[in-house]
Amino acid sequence: MVYCGKASQGCQSCRKRRIKCDKVKPDCSQCVRVGKKCSGYRDQLSLMFRDESAKVMQKAHAQWGVGEEGVEAGTATAYDDDTASSSKSPTPSFGGDIVHFSPVQTLPSPPASQSGSMRSVVRDLVKVQAPISSTSEEQGFQFYVNRYLVGHPDEPRNLDELRRDAWLWDPALKDVSAALGLASLSNLRGDHEMMASARQQYGKALRMAGSMLMSRDPSSVDVTARLVVLLAMYELVKGTELSTGTVYAHVAGGAALIRQWYPMRKTPCGGVRPLLQLCFSTFLTAYEIGIALPAEFNDWVAFCQQGMPADDQRAPELGLMIARFVKLASYKRFNVLQDGVASTAATMQAAIDIEKGLEKWEDELDGHWLFTAEKSLDLPPAAVFQGQYHDYYDMWVARIWNYYRWARILANQQILDLADKYPASCGPLLARHYPHGRNECIDTAGDMARDILASTPSHWRHPLLGDKTPVPVQQQGGAGAGAAGIPVLLFQLRAAACAPGVPMEYWSWAYGVMECVWGDMGMQHAKSMMDALLAHRESLRRRDEVRDQEAQPKERFFLGLIHEE
Repeated sequence: MVYCGKASQGCQSCRKRRIKCDKVKPDCSQCVRVGKKCSGYRDQLSLMFRDESAKVMQKAHAQWGVGEEGVEAGTATAYDDDTASSSKSPTPSFGGDIVHFSPVQTLPSPPASQSGSMRSVVRDLVKVQAPISSTSEEQGFQFYVNRYLVGHPDEPRNLDELRRDAWLWDPALKDVSAALGLASLSNLRGDHEMMASARQQYGKALRMAGSMLMSRDPSSVDVTARLVVLLAMYELVKGTELSTGTVYAHVAGGAALIRQWYPMRKTPCGGVRPLLQLCFSTFLTAYEIGIALPAEFNDWVAFCQQGMPADDQRAPELGLMIARFVKLASYKRFNVLQDGVASTAATMQAAIDIEKGLEKWEDELDGHWLFTAEKSLDLPPAAVFQGQYHDYYDMWVARIWNYYRWARILANQQILDLADKYPASCGPLLARHYPHGRNECIDTAGDMARDILASTPSHWRHPLLGDKTPVPVQQQGGAGAGAAGIPVLLFQLRAAACAPGVPMEYWSWAYGVMECVWGDMGMQHAKSMMDALLAHRESLRRRDEVRDQEAQPKERFFLGLIHEE
């Protein structure tokens, strides 16, 4: 018998939903409120002292992805419990077969051309029968495959597809994949030794990246792009104070490297898209920490314009507009503006010009850029916002659309902020360009926010969505590194949840998605975004309190007049 610590005393339903249970008998108040039958409470003695040798504890991979017993009771073992229980707790994905990697299944063998070291890692991984026999590298790689790879957009959906992806077995990606998985497991379990192992694997991956730079041999643009993306994702998963700037350095460096290699080879249009995606990724970090875009940014975008067909030209056009917005936002943040000054009015006019340019960009879209909004009330509300999801041509188009929505929310928010702070300089401009006043900006930001929430199933597979859920894109390919879109999506969800004038329902739904990403993937960046949403809600509460306090003297004054009469 092993002492496993004090486990959560809440009912199973509350533990799955990660909410506080009041433990009222026979049914807790939370279950009564939503009209569900309470599952009852667990025997604490049997949970605190249980026989670990009979079987590995099973974790419920449902709405929150991670089982409560392992995380809450601190019973992390040397082997990912998800591996042993995946055949009973399926991980759903959009379309195709559901893939589970358990000791009784067989991972696809890597191509014969790849190194034997990775083959041995996978072979040992799938044969392991007891927790003690797997190494930290194997655990990390297994978690990466389960949670960051299979089932995500533009990634393998089943074993056959995974077998065909030769890049997975490339030695350049072995260490960073293991580092990513170990960092996630460490976050979920609070296991410092796993994080130490993750850092070791990350250091090996950095050395591999350095060797690729020294060799100047662009053997695979796909492998290079994935290596850059996974190095950046590791920083977001690990979650340190310097992670945002480090992510920016990885992405900008990767874009420069890929741009340098392109003249050495004839690359089809599909090869230019990864470069443009890396360019777009710099927007988020540059806006967040207020730094300039890479000096080579315009050169990268111009190169993409030269290599893309006419139908894809709308993407670099949007990129240049968003770059203008990021530059303007940085100027506004680090310069002192004064009301009644010409420079303040010029800043407002620049923001309005960007917003009008974004509106025109959308109005002129056609062909494969258009999407349809589908409605299905049978889908889980926590996974599909108001029963609506989008149908895009491919993932690349879907991602470009959300960058557009993110930028337009922030542009309208900036216009409203300028009008509030500098009414003399900006008020006349607002009235001239927006006949209906502030409400036009608020309505536009609300429309963009709703579309970001509705588009979420295209960018991330929620654990509640089964394999019968419609595939939200028409064509596979074009985006690559599906899970890499999740940190970007979290930024965009935060913008949607905090958009001016949106209902609290938007905030609650976005927060639930972030909470589920954290529980399913162990991504520290998701917790950071949750903290940002909580801070936003607190700021709204304080603002409402101030307004109430300011309104009270006026109310007392009018009540006094009524009393005198």
